[in-house]
This record gives sequence, structure tokens and C-alpha cells, in this order.
Amino acid sequence: MSDHTAAEPSAASRLLQQHRSHHVTVEDASDEDLPAKPAAGTEATASEAHASSSNSTPAGGAAKQKANLATDSHEVFPELGGAASKPAANVPPVWAARTNANGKTNGASPANGTPMASAPPSGATTPTGPALRGAPSLSIPGRNVEYMILEAQHVLPRAQLKRPLADIVKDFNRKSRAQIKVITQPDNKVRVEATGPSEIATQALKDFVALIGTKLTIKVPIPRSARAHIIGKGGATIRALQEKTGARIQMPKAEDSPPPVDEDDDSTIDVTIEGNSQQAAAAQNAVLKIVGERTANVSTSLKGIPAEFYPFIAGPNNSFINAIEQDKGIQIRVPPYQAWSSQPPVAPAPGQRPDFAPAADSFIHLAGEREAVKAAREEIERRAQELREQLFLEQFSIQRGRHQFIIGERGIPIHQFFEETGCTIVLPNDEDDDLVSIIGPAHQVQTGLERAMDLAMNMQCSNIDISRFHRQAPGGAAAHARNVTRYLRQRKELERLEKEYNVHVNTPFSEEGALPWELYSRDGKNAIRAQAAIKGLVDSHPPARMATVAVDPFFHHYIRNEVTPHVRQAYGVHLVVPEASEPTAPVLLVYEGPSSADSYQIPRSQPAQQEINEMQRWLREAQSHLVNLMNQQEAVTSQAIEVPQKYHDKLRKFIKSEQDKAANPVRARVSNVGNTVTIRGPSSVVDWLSTRCLEFIEQEKQDEKERGFILEFNFPQKFANHLIGKGGSHIRDLREKFDVDIQVNDGKVQLKGPKAKAEAAKSHITALARQLEDEATHVLKVDPKFHRELIGAQGSQINRLQTRYKVLIFFPRSPKNAKDDESVAESASDSGKARRQQAPDEVIIRGPKRGADEARDELLSLLQYLKDNSFTATVTVQQRQLPSLIGSGGAALEQLRQTTGAKIDVPGAKESADSEVEISIKGTKTQVAAAKKILEEKKAIFEDTVVKTIEVDRKYHKALIGAGGSALRDLVLKAGGSDDRRELARTIQFPKQDADGNTIKVEGRTAVVDKIIAQIKAFVEEREGQVTEVLDVPVDKHRTLIGRGGEAKRNLEAQFKVSIDVPRQGSGQTAVKIVGQSADVEKAKAHIQSLVKEQEGETVQVPRALHHAIANNGQIFRRFRNDFHVTVDHAGHAVPPKPSAPANTRANGGALPLITDEADAVADAHSWKLVEQQTSAEEGNIPWVLRGAPENVEKAKKAIEAALEQASKNNTTGYLILPDPRTYRFVIGQGGSKVNAIRKQSGCRINVPRDQSQGEAIEIVGSRDGVEKAKELILAAVKEGVSASGASGRQPRE
Repeated sequence: MSDHTAAEPSAASRLLQQHRSHHVTVEDASDEDLPAKPAAGTEATASEAHASSSNSTPAGGAAKQKANLATDSHEVFPELGGAASKPAANVPPVWAARTNANGKTNGASPANGTPMASAPPSGATTPTGPALRGAPSLSIPGRNVEYMILEAQHVLPRAQLKRPLADIVKDFNRKSRAQIKVITQPDNKVRVEATGPSEIATQALKDFVALIGTKLTIKVPIPRSARAHIIGKGGATIRALQEKTGARIQMPKAEDSPPPVDEDDDSTIDVTIEGNSQQAAAAQNAVLKIVGERTANVSTSLKGIPAEFYPFIAGPNNSFINAIEQDKGIQIRVPPYQAWSSQPPVAPAPGQRPDFAPAADSFIHLAGEREAVKAAREEIERRAQELREQLFLEQFSIQRGRHQFIIGERGIPIHQFFEETGCTIVLPNDEDDDLVSIIGPAHQVQTGLERAMDLAMNMQCSNIDISRFHRQAPGGAAAHARNVTRYLRQRKELERLEKEYNVHVNTPFSEEGALPWELYSRDGKNAIRAQAAIKGLVDSHPPARMATVAVDPFFHHYIRNEVTPHVRQAYGVHLVVPEASEPTAPVLLVYEGPSSADSYQIPRSQPAQQEINEMQRWLREAQSHLVNLMNQQEAVTSQAIEVPQKYHDKLRKFIKSEQDKAANPVRARVSNVGNTVTIRGPSSVVDWLSTRCLEFIEQEKQDEKERGFILEFNFPQKFANHLIGKGGSHIRDLREKFDVDIQVNDGKVQLKGPKAKAEAAKSHITALARQLEDEATHVLKVDPKFHRELIGAQGSQINRLQTRYKVLIFFPRSPKNAKDDESVAESASDSGKARRQQAPDEVIIRGPKRGADEARDELLSLLQYLKDNSFTATVTVQQRQLPSLIGSGGAALEQLRQTTGAKIDVPGAKESADSEVEISIKGTKTQVAAAKKILEEKKAIFEDTVVKTIEVDRKYHKALIGAGGSALRDLVLKAGGSDDRRELARTIQFPKQDADGNTIKVEGRTAVVDKIIAQIKAFVEEREGQVTEVLDVPVDKHRTLIGRGGEAKRNLEAQFKVSIDVPRQGSGQTAVKIVGQSADVEKAKAHIQSLVKEQEGETVQVPRALHHAIANNGQIFRRFRNDFHVTVDHAGHAVPPKPSAPANTRANGGALPLITDEADAVADAHSWKLVEQQTSAEEGNIPWVLRGAPENVEKAKKAIEAALEQASKNNTTGYLILPDPRTYRFVIGQGGSKVNAIRKQSGCRINVPRDQSQGEAIEIVGSRDGVEKAKELILAAVKEGVSASGASGRQPRE
């Protein structure tokens, strides 16, 4: 290897040159024992071998020796220590993209011309020698010398050595197996030689230099991205480097070296290396070697290029960039060009070139091999410089609203404009700027200008000034127009108009308010229609519907999130809060009425005066509420505090946490510029938060002083993965929570940070260890078919168990793509210790013993339930049967599920109706059996189902159906069919009334269908042989034929098998039709005639004055009907009016005792009044016509006579009122037994009122003595009942 210093080449170097200059022969081989004559300033060879050899060396031996000498290797021929070179502190290191075996980049010398063992950045030369190589420089049998050259300043001066250098050498040689020799050279450099076996000599050299060498501190700049690679996992790499080189290597902390603002990959950090010169050089080389291996690729951004150049740099269809990528093998991303800009270019002065400002935030990004990226960067920058000299700028003014039709959704894409014109375009974001800029080559810029004009003028434009609709608006018409515009924009009503009428609406503003709206459309008719719609919208929003409140922009966020919903609900007012782009605008209040914000429909007509009054009332209240709310707020203040950049992330999290805990209605806002953190908000919140922040920063500074505190303790290695978490998530959370560095290695936990925080972290981690020591693991054998149901939908079942019992539950991984619920369970926790390979039928539960036991028991219970309810069966049916099994809307299937309790799954429809499908049944054994039985029965019925038709004249259809379908139901039941309503409707189907034809369709099992058809035929044959007879029956006899509720008529029809048609009541007709078989009709006719005849009746004349006394409220008529089967009517005579009771039935009109009095007093207390029967004003008699069997009529007559005799004696009426309505039940008795007994004993008629709470009297009618006796019996019954209730402790029921 050639020497990179100013000294002449060594003997080894000259030997290499000889080998390169010609082919070595035996005669040419030099004598190895003869030292080469060095030139002035040269240094000895790295290894000297003294061995006897002949003067002639075989050619083969020479060739072999040459082959063994890797003369271009740093490992075999290290640098021999050059003369003092220029300090390297200002020379940035160059990290090769790829390092080969000999340490060169792509086989060339180092890029900066400095050897690998060059001087460290401090400027001091670095010693060379075996410490920098892994194998001896040259090994010749018989003698091996290793050496190292030290600069004078790298050797401790005599004053700092404990003993003279010669004595140190002697002591060292006495203890070492290698012999050390120190030689001071003419240039004051110190040569240290070690003679002995290779490895021993090398180690001795290192140890000796450690005794006499000075301590150095050097800084090695490396790419920021290489930091993690040098540290290694858990610091393993950096520890290994320190052990190998003996140097101390320190990396800057992450917080001490914040990432650059632009996050460029080229940014560097400094690695600090401490040790003697040999150790420092070895450590520096080791670090740079890792850097070379790990920073082959680089990522960087170009920040000095104007964004306007991006399309030209990318080229049409990215052709220019694609060519560079393919040529250099790197990736280049040119940001998409944005036509709209807040800082458009400024037109140059005449004769001057335009000045384009560099892009502010979006840059060209390059990534790939370092040298290739560098070359591509230079090429792009060269292209940018060319563009600065080639591009021209032209500008023109055009109506602001037309800009949108040039580029964008309503125009053409920017790339299309560039491809068509070879130019790019810049459109201003500023509402007040209407200047359009075209950038391109001189010969193309005019083309771009004309194309932009064509696009802008392609739309028709019309204006509508909405301020003219409300010229008298308070505050000015323009201000009201602005309010309306803001509201309609916020409500997205203008977007709806644009879509509906295919127009584009531009709503410009000025300081005074809204300017006339601009309507753009390709069809002028659409613009006219849109104007009419806009007029309706503006008319429906007069000034009375709106109000404004000026609010500090700081409170806008609070109003939007907290106040708006309340105002909407309480006042029916919608709030339009200004956006960030309009901070000076007031909060707009718009009355919408009592409705939700989503369901509200924008009105389109003028409101009535009553509506306007209502709007103004609610707006005033809402406005007052908002003003009062703002007046209650504290003044908004700001406070700035200085915070070092390294604390910003922690401070940001601290502020969020503090504000979340405080839950202030209005939160402070925090921003920062450099180290200055500004807090803005209500004064009390700002003062509180500032104080808390300062306390936090002060605490952080105190903690910073204790960052070197280290606390170590044992942690069970088997639980290390629990502590670390998946991907280190758990340990990251702990680091953030306790603000300490945590390292876990080989059963040890090392905490580094403030003592108090480290102690808190230790307590937490040791508690976790105790919890994990209590961990239990259960392995359950579970059939895989139950896994899905155990896991639950989206893992809900397992997540519930894991949360409840604080355990981890693992199901075996599926070889297929896991479904959602399975994946949730599988990833229940990968933060636990590594799982062994699970068998397909294993479920693992791991966690605290108690929780694991409970989770296991619950999981096994659930499994047993699934087993008990996992009996299955299938029933194969025809596809066309499914609709009947499912029913309308699934009703039939749902009924089957509820009846059996089984889970029944019906497959989806298939193309072929003749195919068969399987119905799955799942549930308990009993449920499955029941459902299967019903389905198989339905299947058998369906398979045996036939459809037959029969022609029946329509005149018989009604009779076949019967009243309410009764005849039809009887017909089906007799044939063995079902009485289910849906089954009946499907079994027999009659043609619709509006349809032609007489066909009746019968569907069902073969036997049932045949029987139904036979019955229908028999019915029709019977009907066809029927005759009709008309019998004249007096109207007053019709009731006898019909009977109560038609019962008599039905009995006659059933008895004689005929149909009887009795004329409608009130029609006056007397003809009764009898339809049926001739013989049956004759029998029915004869029976009706005899019935009518025997019902002629016998008339008894009853005095009208005694009618009601005998009738006894109709009881005697019911008695005749029930006991004698005799009916009574009055031959059309009017019934006399019922005599009324006296107005006051209480004795002397006195008050009764209270029901709260003593029981005995209540029992004895009563109101009693006797009224002598007065002669009725009714004169004459009323006929009672008795109809029934002669013997029964006689019985009724005798009863009437007895009643007349008794009525003549009943000349007294008593009215008895009891004070407590609850005691009336004692008068009635069980089932009326008591009152009936009193009636028999007294011979009186007794009526107990139904509503006793109204103070109505018990009416007693009879002779005077009988009435008195009945009264005494009633009072005795009441007293007896009250006494019995008191003895049992019960009170009379109300």
C-alpha cells in the first residue's frame, strides 16, 4: 500500500513496486535478510523477519510469497505514521456509499485524500500500528516485530510518568511475554516495537501505549440516521466497540440534538471519543466503518428552487425526472404544482428578468445512493439555473370569478395546461387580486396567455345584487347581504343551487359588505332560473330573521362547540361562527325555529308579519343570552415564557394533561416561536397555566441535574417480554409515564433518571413482577368447531373475559386468512412471553391465578352451554318449498323458531327451483328433534301436495264460503285439513270478484283435496236439487223465528237442513223464504206453521197503575222466559212511565255519621224513610200477551194473578240509606243469598242500588209491616257483618 504521508515509501512499499514493475524471477529476488537502505526521513518497516535463507530463491517460492502479501491492505500494511498534516477539523467526513474488503470506496482511495488511520479532527496525528489491524503485518518464522509510531505530544511527559521511561520498559518486559523497545526518532516521533508471537506482541503494544500515552478527546461527525446503528439494540454495539478499542464512546442524547426543521438526511451529530491516541484512532475507524455500512443511502431535499419551475423540471409526463431516475438509480419526487398561490410572482421592470422566489414549504425530494443523489442534485440545480435564464413572465387582469374556470375542477388540470401550452400559470388566492400570471419560454408564453383567456371567457356571466331586495335593512343593505351570503354559504344552500341549475356562484365581498353575486353558466336560461331561486331565498331571510353579536375571535371555538347547540335548542336560533379567514366578522344569529339543524328546510318565501314578530322575540332573547355570556367571560390576556427547545414536547403533553384535568369551559391556547411559548386565554386560566408551566420547567431542570442517577434491580427474565410489550410499546409507555430511561437486559432492569421518578418506576415494575409471579397458565382442550362462537363477533366474548379477569386468552392461529373475530382473539396480547406452538384444539389462558381460574371456569361453562346447544340436524327440501316455509316477511319461519326454540338457517335462493337445499337446525337435543319433526311433516305434506280445480257456478260461491268463512272452515276441517287461517286461504282459492270464471282451486295433500272436492260436488248437487217455498208469517212472529241473536233461526236450519230467509226488521214484509230439498222444506214449513200457530198467545189485562209494580224492573219477564219459556209483549201498546222516587230519601234530610266513627255506631246508624204508596195517575189496562206452550202460559197467568194480589197489598215503600257504602255487601251476601233470604222472610221486594258510593237508598216495597221487618233484617245483617269483620281484624272493602 502506498504511503499517504510526505515520507518516502518504506521497504515494503518499494518491494510492492518491484513486484508490480516486472515478473519476479529467482535472480531478481532480493535478500530478505539485508535491510533496505532508507532514504532520509523514511521509517522502518512494520515487521522485520530475520531468518537464514539461501541467496537463490526458487521462482515458485517467490511467487507464493507474493501471493501471500496483500500489499494494498490496511490490515497487512498499516500507515507508518505520516508527518504532521493539516488539521482535519474543518474537513467534513465523507461516508462511502459502500465499503469493500480493503476499506476503499469502490476500489479507489478515500474521497477526501485522508487514509483510514488519519489524524483525528483535533489535528493531532494518529499513531499507526497493529492496533489498527486484525492480523500481523508480516509473519516470517523465527522473528516477529510489531511497532507503532507515536507523535511526541501523544506520549506523557516525564513529569506525568511515575518512573523514567526506561524503567517502565524494563518492568513491562519482565512481566510480558513480548519484549518492548522504545526508539526516539530524529523527527521526535516515538517508535514502540514489540517482539514476540503475533497476538501477544499486538496486545503488549496496546497495553504499553496505554501506560505512556496521553488521553485524547475527539469528536467524529456522523449522519443523524446512523446514531441508532452505532448504539445498537440495548446499547450492545457501542459497548462492544468500547471493549474492543478501549476507548470511551459517547453519543449525544436525542433531546440534546433535536432534529433539524427540514429533517434532511444530511444533517449530522457529533460522537465523542475519549482515550489514548491508539484507542481513539481505533474507535474512530470502527465508528466510521459502521457509518459507511449503514449510510449507503441518503435522503435530501432541494430547497432553493421556485415552485414555478417544478413542471419544467419534471418535464412533460415527468419525462425529465424519469430519465434521471433511470440513469442514476434513485428516486425523485417533484411535488405536484399548485396553480393557486398566496404570493404570485411580481412582474419585472422593463428589460429585467423575472425574479422567482424559492418554494416555501413543498420541495423536490431525492433518495438513493449518496453519490448518485449528489449527481442528480447537481443536474437538477443546473436545470433550475437554466430555467432562470429562459423563462419569461406575462400577466393580465381578468374578473376574479373567472379564475376558477381556468384551472381546477371547473377548468382543466394544471398538467393539461402545461402540456398544451408549454407554460405554467399562477392564480392569486387573495380575493382582491385579479392578476393572472403566465410563465414559460419566450416563444410559448403568448400561447399560454391566449389559452388562459379562452378558458376564462368560456362561461357566460350575469350579476345579481341581493342587497337591493332589502334596501332599508338596519346597518345597511350591503351588510345584510353579507349576512345572508355567509348564512347560505355555511348552510351549503349555494352548493345546492349550483348543482340544481348547473351554474357557478361567486360571492365577492368588500369592507362594506357583499358585492353583487356573479353567476357563471354555459346556458343563459339556467342563470335566469337560478336568479329566481336566489330571489326567493333572499326574500325569505329579511333583516328581522338575523342579528349579529361582536365576539373576540378567541371565543369562536368555544361558541362553536359549546354555545351553538344550547342556543339552537333553547331559542331555535342557528349560529354562524366566523371562520379563521374572517376573524373580524361578527357571530351571526339566524332564526330557524324549533327544529334540528339537520332536518331544517331553508324557506323560500317571505314570512308573514306574525312570523316576523316571533323571529324578533327569539332573536332578542338569543342575542341577550350570548351578550351576557360573553360579558361573564374574563378578559383575554397573553403571557410568554421562555422554555428551552428540549422541553417543548414534554411541556406540550403536560399542558394538555393539565387542561384536561381542569376542564375549564374556555381553554387557553398555546403557541411557540423558537424558545418562546405564548399562552393566551382568560386571565385566570393564563395565570394558572403559566404558573403550572413554570413549575414544570423548574422541576424538569432539577430533574435534569439528576439524570445521571442509575437504579438497578432484578426482574424475572421470563417476564421480560411482558415488561417490554409488543414492539416495545409497554416500556415506551413506562418511560413516558415516569420520565426515566428504562433498559432491560438479562434479568436486570436499569433505570436512569431523577431519583424520585426512578424509585416510582421501580415500585411500579416490581409490583408488575409480583403480579406476574402470581401468574397461572391453563391449557384447555376445545374442539375447533366451538372456537368461533367462544371468540364472539369481533372478539367481543373473549375481550370481555380478558377485561373482566385481567388475563390473556390465546386461540390457535388459523392457517387461512383469519376472520375479524379470530384475528381479534389471536392478537389478544402479543406482549406476553412467547407462546409455544398451539395445537388446533388448545386454548391458552394466562394471567393472575385467581383471574385465570375464574376465566377458565367461565369459558368452560360457556363451552358446556355451546355443547348442550350445539346439536345439529339437516332437512333436505325442494327449493320451491322455501317460500312456504319462510312465510310472508319470514313470519312462518320465525314462528317455527319461537315454537321450538331452535336456530334454523335457510339457505339463499338458487337458480333452479327444482333443486334441493338443506335446512340447518341447531339447538338442544329436544329443540332440534322438535324442529326437525315439524319440518319433515311440512316436507311430507309439500311432497304430497297436489293442486286441483273444480268448476262451480258463482251463485254457489257465497254459500260455500259462509258467514265469515265459517262454511269454508267446516268444509276443510271435515276433510282433515288445518284450521290455520293462512293454511285455509291457501287450501281453497276462489276467483276474485272482478275476475271472470267459476274455477275454484284446491291445494293440499291428495286425500284432503279429494275429500274437499267431493264435498263441494255434493254441496253443488244438493243446491241444484233445492226448492224454494215462501211462507207468509206476520211481522210480529218474525222475532219468534229469529230468536235471541239468531239462535232460533240457526236451530231450525240445522234441524231441517234448510236455509231460512226472514225479511229485514222494519221492512214490513211478511214473506219468509225456505230453501232446501223438497222433503226438508216441507218439514220445515209445517214446523214453522205450527210454531206460529201455537205462538198466537193469550192476553192478560193488567192495570196500568200496577204495571211497574208487577214487572219489578223486568224481573218477572226474565222469570217467565227462563222458567216457563214464555215471552211477553204488549201488542204495540206504550208502557206507562215509571214512577219516580222521592227527591229526598233521607229521614228529615239529616246527615249520617262519619265512616270513621266506632264500628257499633256505624252499624246502628242509618237513614230510614217510609213513603205511603200514592194512587197512580195512570188509568186503564195494558195487555200482556203471553206466548208459549199452553201449559206454560197457564203457569205464567197464575204468576201474574199472584203478583197482582201482592201488588195491591204493597202500599208502602221504605228508603234505607247506610252511612258506609262498604257495608252494602253485607245486605247482598254471597251470590245474593242474604238479600234473597230477607225477601222471603219479609215478603217485600228489595232493590239494592248498584252504585252505593252515591248515597242512593235501598228501596223496600211491600206492606207496612213487611217493610219494617225487612229494614230490621237488613240492619241486623249489617251489624252481624261489621262485627265479624272487626273480630277478624279486617276492614270492610271499599
